[in-house]
Amino acid sequence: MTTVYLVRHAEAEGNTYRRIHGQYNSLITQNGLRQIEALRARFAPIHIDACFASDLFRTCKTAQSVYLAKHLPLHPEKCFRELEIGRWEDTPFGYLERFEKQDMDKFNFDERNWHVDGSETWEEYTDRFLGGLNDICAAQEGKTIAVFSHACVLRGMQKKLLKTDELPFCENTAVSRLRWEDGAVTFELLNDASHLTPEISTAIRQQRLKQGATDRADFSLWFEKAADAKETYLAKLRDKTVGRLMLGSGNTTDTGVILDLSLDEPHRGRRFGQQLLGQAVCTERRRGAKRLAATVPERNADVLHFFRENGFVLKEHTTDGAYLEMDIEVRQLP
Repeated sequence: MTTVYLVRHAEAEGNTYRRIHGQYNSLITQNGLRQIEALRARFAPIHIDACFASDLFRTCKTAQSVYLAKHLPLHPEKCFRELEIGRWEDTPFGYLERFEKQDMDKFNFDERNWHVDGSETWEEYTDRFLGGLNDICAAQEGKTIAVFSHACVLRGMQKKLLKTDELPFCENTAVSRLRWEDGAVTFELLNDASHLTPEISTAIRQQRLKQGATDRADFSLWFEKAADAKETYLAKLRDKTVGRLMLGSGNTTDTGVILDLSLDEPHRGRRFGQQLLGQAVCTERRRGAKRLAATVPERNADVLHFFRENGFVLKEHTTDGAYLEMDIEVRQLP
């Protein structure tokens, strides 16, 4: 018999930027790093013999809570990746809710029948995951292992094994425990996130997005390129413009610059700013930038706090204000 801990990755860019990330390689957020520390404390008294993860950065980074703490090697495996999302990859949820709602509803509520160009089917990605799980469980007979993976593929696998669609929500870093014996699986724990405090729970933090919302289209933005020569995007909530993002180039080709990131007054305080930041990060990353910079007037304490809270680091004080940078490059972990 093999004991398996299945763990969803910590909060990553797609979770806070409200963008659909399948096999897009994204970074862990600042809050996600706090979740990893909570996960490290949870696993401290638990014996683990081997550690496996999807080979994407967000899962490998989360797996550090176990393999570094217990001085184990990490075994990255493609079979534990999130589903291949096809042409939807890195699309804002707000765009899909606005223009592809029928398919988005299938993705959320009827994933067995969801498919878009270039994506895996439900059978393909659940079989891929379960095939890999059976292989490593057989090879680790009698041991206790940890496997770090992703929400959709974990949910699909659980539905297939448990033969039910009624599952508890799988929060970032949620933990399940199962016993595997000759291909038969028994769950002992399912999607438990009791190690997270309310302050670092992604689900609780995102409740602020849903104030006054009737459905997902009320808390997910989409972006429309402005009709000018500059790299300007209008942030849209349903059909209403609620904010603005303007990008420029830095002193080096691998640095992008946020020239303007702003929201209309009624839409502040609901974490919409993170979605504008996500548009900046993903746009500049596609361009090949490794860093994102912004200069903020020193007197604007709220804006300085926003950038620092979301991963920017103060580099210097200039005549224009505080110059901050964020590393957006997705590097291979050692």
